[in-house]
Amino acid sequence: MCLAAVTSDGQNVALLLYRICRCCRRIYVKLFHTIFHALTIPCVVVGFIAVLDSHNLANPPIANFYSLHSWMGLVTMGLFALQFVVGFFSFLILLCCEGATAAFRASLVPIHATFGITTFMLAVATCLTGLTEKAFFSLGNTYSSLPQEAFVVNSLAMALMGCAIIVGYIVMREDLRYRGHLLVSAQAD
Repeated sequence: MCLAAVTSDGQNVALLLYRICRCCRRIYVKLFHTIFHALTIPCVVVGFIAVLDSHNLANPPIANFYSLHSWMGLVTMGLFALQFVVGFFSFLILLCCEGATAAFRASLVPIHATFGITTFMLAVATCLTGLTEKAFFSLGNTYSSLPQEAFVVNSLAMALMGCAIIVGYIVMREDLRYRGHLLVSAQAD
């Protein structure tokens, strides 16, 4: 649960950088985008190890990768890793020969953006399945009577869904898309 939440928070900021930093030079936005994703990697690794340890060291041990939540988390981590490697290689490393690779990099942008928002939405969905799984395991039959813990879980799930909707809306808006032209101009009277 925490693994996907941390991943989606890091992705949230990295996704929105292209909408927030519209007046910055594009190379700086790319670097910050990469840095925020790179900062997510240790969180994912620590979270994944913590989950495996909590399952393997429990008495009796809990099986790994048996639920939809765990498989969605595995797919989310795989897509995130693939996105990071392809993005790092194609958008940062290939800048050294910018003229020769411009068409290739431009053709990857829509694919990278689509898989980026897909990975983010999958991370949020993984959080939601994890919250539901934890609520059912912890609260059992009392979940339907809405004890305080169930209210907290449901509120957190609604906040995650709201965040996903808002981020998706902002990312898809054309008028908020980064433009390569000068956004601030001065006029002489």
